[in-house]
Amino acid sequence: MIKHWKPILALVLVGVLVLIGLGRWSQPDASAASTWEKKEFRAVWVSTVYRLDYPSQATTDPAVLKADADKILRNCADMGMNAVILQVRPSADALYPSAYYPWSKYLTGTQGAAPQGGFDPLAYWVEQAHKLGLELHAWINPFRITKGGQSEFDALTANHPAKIHPEWVVEYENNFYFNPGLPEVREYIVQGAEELARNYDIDGVHLDDYFYPGSGFDDAAAYAQYGGGFSDIGDWRRDNVNQLVKALGQRLHAIDPDLSYGISPSGVWADKRSLPEGSNTTGGYESYYAAYADSRKWVKEGWIDYICPQVYWYIGHKSMDYETIARWWADVVRGTGVSLYIGMADYQAGNADSSSPWYGITAIENMLALNQKLPEVTGEVHFRYQFLVDNSALNGLYRKAYGDVQPEPTPTPAPTPTATATPQPTATPEPAVTVTLDTVNHTAYMEGDNGLFRPEATLSRAEAVAMLARLAVDGNGNALYTGAAGTTGFSDVPATAWYAPYVAFAQKYGLVNGYSDGTFRPEQPVSRAELVKLLSAFFPQMAGTVSFPDVPADHWAADVISFAAGQGWVSGYPDGTFQPARSISRAEAVKLVNQALGRQAGEREAAMPFSDVPVGHWAYWEILEASVTHNYEKTPSGERWK
Repeated sequence: MIKHWKPILALVLVGVLVLIGLGRWSQPDASAASTWEKKEFRAVWVSTVYRLDYPSQATTDPAVLKADADKILRNCADMGMNAVILQVRPSADALYPSAYYPWSKYLTGTQGAAPQGGFDPLAYWVEQAHKLGLELHAWINPFRITKGGQSEFDALTANHPAKIHPEWVVEYENNFYFNPGLPEVREYIVQGAEELARNYDIDGVHLDDYFYPGSGFDDAAAYAQYGGGFSDIGDWRRDNVNQLVKALGQRLHAIDPDLSYGISPSGVWADKRSLPEGSNTTGGYESYYAAYADSRKWVKEGWIDYICPQVYWYIGHKSMDYETIARWWADVVRGTGVSLYIGMADYQAGNADSSSPWYGITAIENMLALNQKLPEVTGEVHFRYQFLVDNSALNGLYRKAYGDVQPEPTPTPAPTPTATATPQPTATPEPAVTVTLDTVNHTAYMEGDNGLFRPEATLSRAEAVAMLARLAVDGNGNALYTGAAGTTGFSDVPATAWYAPYVAFAQKYGLVNGYSDGTFRPEQPVSRAELVKLLSAFFPQMAGTVSFPDVPADHWAADVISFAAGQGWVSGYPDGTFQPARSISRAEAVKLVNQALGRQAGEREAAMPFSDVPVGHWAYWEILEASVTHNYEKTPSGERWK
């Protein structure tokens, strides 16, 4: 539920890619840290997608499933937690016998295959959690069908609702989702949640932030059929999600008035520059626009019992400051009767680089100390279980902050001593590093593969990170990327992958998060709007005057698209549209970056290194400019290669 890359600057694709400069972060408040007050709600997310936390292996053996559950619950109780949020429906499947969804492949290895002997994992989790004094909340993903594309969809069981009702399904960026715009889809999701409330003594139902996956979602037919009262498809989409949120709460509480019903949206509802009620953030990922999640309205209308925003940035972050966001949410819930629990990025803690704001556990300590000061923050939820148990310092911190036992403190890794062994300061952090893009030198920033550039292929998230890492410089213009290897912690970024050092570089400078399931999704394409948003964040912006018919004023990237068009970085298509949700090609990407950096493409005396880019290709000179390092000089007519 990381949650983000649960997202930061602008390359974030519905979670989350971000590349920005570091901000300062404050030291923990000693008095607050030494007098922990237990929060009302202290919970851990336990992920089952990809078996990230549970189970330890795909199996139908009840003994293994029980042992794994017992270990997790015992560890949570020992850390002083009082609730576990268990992912019981990761992708339109179930970790319990359901009349609506097939058994999850993440549990038994085969979708539709049940555990042996009629064993019910969810019933066991509820029973054992209650024996330990823990609440058990059932976490569901409402609209997601697949995470593995067409092959996963083809392998769905014949009785899967997506196979029974193909008219409910929309394909988006190689994955499949139920269409939130169909009343019968929303009703099916509500009924599936009612099944949980009726059949299990659960303490709560929990939704995360997977609503609409993006603005390019192909729901035009549903909009034509059901959107008659809306002049804007975005407002209609938000209303669809609102209807689900409201109806789900009403129906669940009709079954069990004491059931706790909450949602964990991405941390930023909207930036203030987009909506006046928004937070003073400039990160680019605004869930109001990106996921069509009007989470502020859910609180103000009292449709939910609690809101748990995923605030996955450190205190002092340049554009997504934890304190700014936490205080904004505190203002939102004040006087509403809706509880505020903060979703915390424990997965970020423990960075081995002493220059990282996520070095050790200091950032988490700072957040806990701040939460103590905000009376509206009545709980914290930690993402996710395995990161807590694998990090002994975090484990010790929560035993101290939440538990009754005061264990021996586990020290955070000490910085490497300087030559004079001067102690590191404890009150004032080292100066932050400002990351910007190189607009002076003309080094190559795009590469090909086996002599091919693939100009019409879409730009992937991995390629975008690599491109910007090669261009990254500090405030003095010195290149920052060294090519050094590093670990990322993302389950889909193996250490041997070509892009691993680039992702590690971005993490070193605190520039990149991942998605809530612990993935980076390196092959996911980047849209035209997302790349514009990302690049614009590195430049002082002025109001733009250029508009496009398919970029309404309330579009999440309207301001930066207008700015970029006014600067001459981008232009529209022959029909006048911008097509913001369209995946940007590698050729389009280098043209955009060249324009933004002031690198003029023209005829050069250099050989094209790629066999699939003939001289007549429309982006021939743009690609040459981006892929061949060269010196240049200014002339009255422009630039000249030397």
